[in-house]
Amino acid sequence: MRLRRCLLAPVVAATLAFPAAHAAEIQQTRDGVTLTYQDASGSTAAGVRDRIIATFFATYPRERKDFHPSAPSSVRIVMDPSYDGVAYVGEKEKSATITINPGWLEKHPNDTDLVTHEAMHIVQGYPGYASEQAPSWLVEGIADYARDQYGVDNAAGGWALPTQVKPEHKVDTGYRVTGAFLKWSEAGHPGLVKALDAALRKGSYTPALWKQHTGDGLPTLWDAYVSDQARAETDA
Repeated sequence: MRLRRCLLAPVVAATLAFPAAHAAEIQQTRDGVTLTYQDASGSTAAGVRDRIIATFFATYPRERKDFHPSAPSSVRIVMDPSYDGVAYVGEKEKSATITINPGWLEKHPNDTDLVTHEAMHIVQGYPGYASEQAPSWLVEGIADYARDQYGVDNAAGGWALPTQVKPEHKVDTGYRVTGAFLKWSEAGHPGLVKALDAALRKGSYTPALWKQHTGDGLPTLWDAYVSDQARAETDA
């Protein structure tokens, strides 16, 4: 689960403590949201740290307002050198915690919009991840759709939704592939992504919702997307 340069906005409340040379625990509150950033090992450069915090406040409050105003107002970002993935949001008591591998950011210091994707997972808060009521391909697709829509500077991080459909791509590939399909579908059927999101959160999602909101079943809609992308590529 998983930069237009952005100056930090005025801070409503902030406390900083540095227990070691570069270790940090920073707490800031803006727009009704409190972020606690923790890096006990001091593993992340100050410039990257500041962009992570700026990206969070530029994206999470907007995602929360647009999709789920009751999503957690207190969020934690933890830099964990022992984690060997990229980033993730946990479950239960960690459902409002974004854990990030600082080693990834050391190699990809401009990929701070990974926070935009993970913050959307906090907004989603769906029950039964990877179940029939919340299939993982759609959950991750919506999170990447949100990264595309709300991201501060995805281009700096070398990230973008695909503009071509490859033979191995399927609607349930997830992540960027599904995110691109959702972006196309939303353009033709405004409100679709929010409707899917709401159903997923209620645990009432079924494939029938695609036909209900677009007039076409999911396989037919995907075929139309593939044809449209192929036509656009030919015309380019």
